[in-house]
Amino acid sequence: MRRPAANLIPAAVALICLPFASSCRPKPRVPAWVQAAPNGSVAAFSGEAAWMLTHKDVQSLIAREPMVERALDLFLQKARINPRTETGRVTFHVIGVPQQGQQDLQEGLKKGLEQVLIQFNQFKDPAALMSALAESFPQEGSLHFQGRDWPLYVILDFEAKGTKAHIRAASDEQGQIWIGSLEALNGMAARGSLSAQPDAALAAEWISARAPFQGYLQPETLLDGLRRNVEGSLLRELPQGVNALFWSITPSAEKDQPIRFELSLAGTPEGINQVAPWLQRLVAAANAVQSAPGAAPELMQEKRRIGLRCAFTPEQLKLVMEKLGQPGFSISPLAGGPKA
Repeated sequence: MRRPAANLIPAAVALICLPFASSCRPKPRVPAWVQAAPNGSVAAFSGEAAWMLTHKDVQSLIAREPMVERALDLFLQKARINPRTETGRVTFHVIGVPQQGQQDLQEGLKKGLEQVLIQFNQFKDPAALMSALAESFPQEGSLHFQGRDWPLYVILDFEAKGTKAHIRAASDEQGQIWIGSLEALNGMAARGSLSAQPDAALAAEWISARAPFQGYLQPETLLDGLRRNVEGSLLRELPQGVNALFWSITPSAEKDQPIRFELSLAGTPEGINQVAPWLQRLVAAANAVQSAPGAAPELMQEKRRIGLRCAFTPEQLKLVMEKLGQPGFSISPLAGGPKA
């Protein structure tokens, strides 16, 4: 059963208690991108395609590798995808533990596609994506994935500053497209799905599957490589035993209205029992910027997971994302799109 987390923001938290026991729970319902996310993903950022493919900061990261940028642009054109009207989702997965000095997901993306997998899913015309691969890019080899062999398509090969990468694309039986290095694609096929991890599935279930912006962190794995570089982040203060952290953001369509924020963590019972003070510090840091808008935060807790739902101003959200190790994250009203 879910139970209160002790002393979490006294008199400011509305506790949600649902009646069913964990032993009777149905299979976790997780967002579609999580169901297919590779088990080797240690961090991910997922957003609506109309935003991800036009946002200037995301584009600037891709533009660091001009050949990758051209290949991606060609792919979108051949698939007849209009980024401004597309209803699908684009997700960037960081594969493996980032090296020292890479402090967040954005830094991981700067390495280029040799360490990142790009996932296209929930597009309104997946057949067009698959046709674009077959018609526009040469086939070379195959990827054994989901029990069968899928053709691999050559996007590009490049060598720069001593780094070689063979960028390929593959599809799967759900009509999703994956673009990344051969190493990353083979690793995805070998490791299975992120949702097969019980803690990841539990945490992902407590974020809104339809939220425009979502993300994931594997705290302990990331901190093993980054602990010296997250001095300004509350991630370094997470108790041991927290194995999965998911967040979601739903901006308001109205200017000056609060932004819905959800945070969900899962892990060992001992770790979850110690998370409440960490959540308290996170919300307190946000409230130090401005008084909390709208309704009080809501807390949900079970034996192996804990979740928080809040309404934040853009300034509060920016600070919270910095505390989660993703600085520079800013959201404007949904109608206008995010701003850097």
